Amino acid sequence: MNALIISFAGNVAHLPEVKLDKLIYIAHLYHYANFAEILTDTRFFSLAYGPHAPGIRSASRKLLDSNSIFLTESRTSSDPVYSNPCLIMKARDPGHSDKHLSSTLLKTLREVFENWGDKPYERILGYTARTIPYLSTRYRESIDWNLIRPYSGLKHALPRAEQVRIHRFVERPEAPFDDSGGPTRACFLSVNDIAEIYLALCGGHPDGIPPREHLGFDLQSVLDSLDKPAGGNETGSGRYPAEIENAAQLAHSLVDSLSFRSFSARVALKAGMFFLRNLGYSFDETILEEHWPDRNSYEVLEEWFGRVSKGKRTVNEFLCGIPDEHRCPGAGIRRQRS
Repeated sequence: MNALIISFAGNVAHLPEVKLDKLIYIAHLYHYANFAEILTDTRFFSLAYGPHAPGIRSASRKLLDSNSIFLTESRTSSDPVYSNPCLIMKARDPGHSDKHLSSTLLKTLREVFENWGDKPYERILGYTARTIPYLSTRYRESIDWNLIRPYSGLKHALPRAEQVRIHRFVERPEAPFDDSGGPTRACFLSVNDIAEIYLALCGGHPDGIPPREHLGFDLQSVLDSLDKPAGGNETGSGRYPAEIENAAQLAHSLVDSLSFRSFSARVALKAGMFFLRNLGYSFDETILEEHWPDRNSYEVLEEWFGRVSKGKRTVNEFLCGIPDEHRCPGAGIRRQRS
């Protein structure tokens, strides 16, 4: 941990303590996603202001006492009227600490420096508060990396525009989308999408940190649901396209797993519908208002998705411009991973 703090203090120009805390979390996240290795034994907790590691402060204090790092005053603006002074960290000899870091860790740190070193704290906080390890861990509980399957997409967090899109969809799934930007959501549905659907159903907003009472869900069960092929152990009725069967299987798996603390059934249905929406389907408003499925069996869900779904862009229209690596068999449920 000491070498990490010194490296950040030597490579990030404006580094108050709160920013250091979040950048070290990002370093743990990146390293685990890239190399399937837990960076340090530092414990991060899901708290009201994003992921936080109390041990970072005590380690920083010891480095200050040993004169390995020092504090200097900086201002948040060049305008003296509006600028607020704050203390930022600087390293006495940043190059010395890097000599004790592995090549893989140095690669991780370079990626963090490049992506986040010059970003303001508010933007870094917004990113970390939408990452899956934080969202899937209950408030005040420690993030357990051993319970999280490492994959490259673990670094992903939904941008605000996509959060807004999902919240609007949850509120009115029958409303048309503005797809003027093109089919950027091609052939996958991510755990980030499903987590955002859950937050929207809980009454959250795209801006800010999710309410503490809604943090925590069964991440492994959600990933398993995304991994299951169309129909799972079922063969499907053969009356519907493969994407309808995939949507039904996804919803059935999510309902059966009870992955979320509340709204599990609604999360499952909305996830299946959002998957179909991304494939170009629209929905019958009358059926949505008058009849939700009365049971959660695969057969009932398949029939319901078949009835509620209408209209679809052609496959060629939808896949136009989508890279081959993002195209998947069948309906194309695919979570973000390497």
